[in-house]
Amino acid sequence: MKVKKSLLIITWSIMMQPDLSAQSKTGIENYSMLSSGEEYVWMPVVHHKGKKGFYTEMRYNYEAQKTASVYVGKSFSKKGTITYEVTPMAGFVFGEYSGGSLAMNVEMEYKKIFFSAQTQYTINKDDRLNDFFFNWSELGYQPVKWFYAGVSTQFTKMNKAALVPEYGLMLGVVINKITIPVYVFNPLGGRKNYIIGINAEW
Repeated sequence: MKVKKSLLIITWSIMMQPDLSAQSKTGIENYSMLSSGEEYVWMPVVHHKGKKGFYTEMRYNYEAQKTASVYVGKSFSKKGTITYEVTPMAGFVFGEYSGGSLAMNVEMEYKKIFFSAQTQYTINKDDRLNDFFFNWSELGYQPVKWFYAGVSTQFTKMNKAALVPEYGLMLGVVINKITIPVYVFNPLGGRKNYIIGINAEW
């Protein structure tokens, strides 16, 4: 446990190091996951992009419950008619689920339309049957600065198991640097899953 705490402290220290050549960005995301018949899950995410594009991200309850993960990577971005940012990452996962992970974050914008995706392949160090592929994608439209809406999908595939898709709707309210997104998956049938977030970026 002391080793895990030390790794988190070291990673946080690296994330907060100043980088003087361009603009840096830090974000905190807090998601509450609610599903009928399931216990409440809180999923926080902290990320920081340095001024040269060095990227670090820390997650909890993301890969699995009672599990933390730390990722490092490099962001590549371009502003123009179509603005995009692509961030390949590698990380380690520890807690109830332990192993390693390769991941990529993608964000794109065209006028008032935006697309984002988080993709990862995670390997369990104890049981390869618990290896999994996961993708969370969003496509939205933001007609005004303070509101957006769209669709969202989640795809999960455990090793040697069938792909499990979930489709949902999303909307969000933006107040200065704070965003409050709301998701509902399987809105037309089946077990509904709700995710509510309070996110800040500066």
